[in-house]
Amino acid sequence: RLAILLILLAHFALALQYSLRNPLGEAPDEADHWAYVVYLVQERSLPVGPQLTQAKHPPLYHLGAALFAALGEPANDFFHPNPAVNLRPGPASSPNFFQPDHEQPPWQGAILSFHLARLWSVLLSTATVAITFALGLAAWRGRPGWALAAAGVLAFTPEFLFIGGSINNDNGAALCGALALWGALAIYRDGGRVRAGWWTPLALGAGVLAKVSSLALWPVVWLAIMLGVWVDLRDALLPFLRRVVVTSLFVFLPALLMIAPWFVRNWRLYGDGMGMNMALQTIDQRTAPWTWADTTWLLRGWFVSFWGKFGGAGHIPLPAWFYVVLAIATIVSICGLTWLWLRGDWRNMRIPLLLLGLAVAAVAVGMGRYSLVALGTDQGRLLYPAASALVVLFSAGLLVWIPDRWQYTAVFTLVALFAVLAVFGLWGVLLPAFY
Repeated sequence: RLAILLILLAHFALALQYSLRNPLGEAPDEADHWAYVVYLVQERSLPVGPQLTQAKHPPLYHLGAALFAALGEPANDFFHPNPAVNLRPGPASSPNFFQPDHEQPPWQGAILSFHLARLWSVLLSTATVAITFALGLAAWRGRPGWALAAAGVLAFTPEFLFIGGSINNDNGAALCGALALWGALAIYRDGGRVRAGWWTPLALGAGVLAKVSSLALWPVVWLAIMLGVWVDLRDALLPFLRRVVVTSLFVFLPALLMIAPWFVRNWRLYGDGMGMNMALQTIDQRTAPWTWADTTWLLRGWFVSFWGKFGGAGHIPLPAWFYVVLAIATIVSICGLTWLWLRGDWRNMRIPLLLLGLAVAAVAVGMGRYSLVALGTDQGRLLYPAASALVVLFSAGLLVWIPDRWQYTAVFTLVALFAVLAVFGLWGVLLPAFY
């Protein structure tokens, strides 16, 4: 308990530093998300049409940010484009999209509001780390060290700190995704009874209202219900069917009622529930056929930027050795997960591994389908509905190789290494690039 508390406090402090020191608007789509927040505060209504590019997203994250921003004087008139912007590395590099004017404290007016909205993201990212620990405990019973490692890896992943200190609805999607998967595993562990994961309907509904890509987790939650009931009642067909139906209704009906107004609104305004007709007007659309080179580009982009790549266009990478080490660690982890699958029992190891793996795959497939029509989707933050599942799997795959007597030494070593990388990412990469 002391260790997870220290991790949470350290993450909050570091995410706050990323938030305070990253120049305003210099995170992916941050200026556009801020425009959405300002509109909500000033107009007291949802934006309509493609004029605001992020208006294609549901409003839950932005409503929370608006409540924080309203404590100041939110406005959208302080962004001044950098006329010398140059994203290429070298002596002439000028990676700022905006001129960093009026950013020195004490802040007032719109600048203060912007930082308050970033604070909302910091709080969400800290909560996501806490829920990742709970998810790890639910996944690996009797292995609290694995859960602690997963929370530490996520807490000190440089990209998660960078996005967690910026105005971006991926923070809401990450928290709701972690909550939904934690609830799904709790329901599975209790034989498919909803009482063990009573918050799951709220997490599913809120996830979609934060970012529609969270819908990819719904089939995984339903499978968790099915498997939980199957483990408990596989020899009794009628009780099996009855509990599956009852639990599914209690989980999915409230979630559907939560998201229905957003889809009805889209249907009335744009002619389709997802609002894709309008969303396509706000993105750079793909015109060439998909190729294997595109697949390589997408997977490489996801891997690199999930761990750390800063700037509004992801144009500030970490050192190359960082990605090489993480690639080796990922291969070791995949081998470890394979070993865990082969040697582990179905109920306590294989089914949690299956559910978490399917959660990652479902979100990746959803974003892959979106990549067929949209450019610029090679960003790891787009996988954030399954970010907690990813680090729970990654950590377990590494630690399964460690003998029990050395487990906690390995856990604290792994977390400490990521903490060093988190500090280096801010003071060794991001700040030198921008300042």
